[in-house]
Amino acid sequence: MQPSRALISAAFMLAGASTVMAASSQDLSVTGTITPSACTALITSGGIVDYGKISAQDLNPTAVTLLPKASVQLSVTCLAPTLMAFKSADNRPGTAADRDESVSRFGLGLASGNEKIGWYTLTMADVIANDLPATPIETVDGSVWFDAGNSVWQPGWMRTAKDPSLPTAAPLALTTFKADVVVAATITNKQYLPITEEIKIDGSATLDLIYL
Repeated sequence: MQPSRALISAAFMLAGASTVMAASSQDLSVTGTITPSACTALITSGGIVDYGKISAQDLNPTAVTLLPKASVQLSVTCLAPTLMAFKSADNRPGTAADRDESVSRFGLGLASGNEKIGWYTLTMADVIANDLPATPIETVDGSVWFDAGNSVWQPGWMRTAKDPSLPTAAPLALTTFKADVVVAATITNKQYLPITEEIKIDGSATLDLIYL
């Protein structure tokens, strides 16, 4: 997927440059690496967190309502030690009913009238890497890594396990990886929602396996 995006960007750049007089020729390089190591990722429950039916009477009229935390287990098996990470993406961008404008929250979709239903956050817990307890680390661009600990997993950021043999945060080459992905959902104030009709909670995120 990443090579496709790179090629599209290059095409736009070349199209934009076609109307500019160039004093000399310019080279375009297309690079990449085909890795012999393959990893397979699985997520329990089909990756579905279902809160079932929630009565509008149980929602706080003037404050948010916190739903019970839920979790799914994310696991990876690689044919050989491999540097990899998971990158999160919010498939409902711009729908988090977040008056604090936090970049760490995923959206729960829209009710009628484009009313934002709420938001949820993701965290990682009980990380096991190569059959040993591990520390999660994260990065926004793959160049600088930080200890993630119990912090929320922001949309667009990558996470993997820390190499304990190195003095700074850096990815560990993995053959196996397991982690609980904890979902903490919040419904916005009832006063903002069209509670005379049924409202479908519609949060969706993608966790892409990225080879580093």
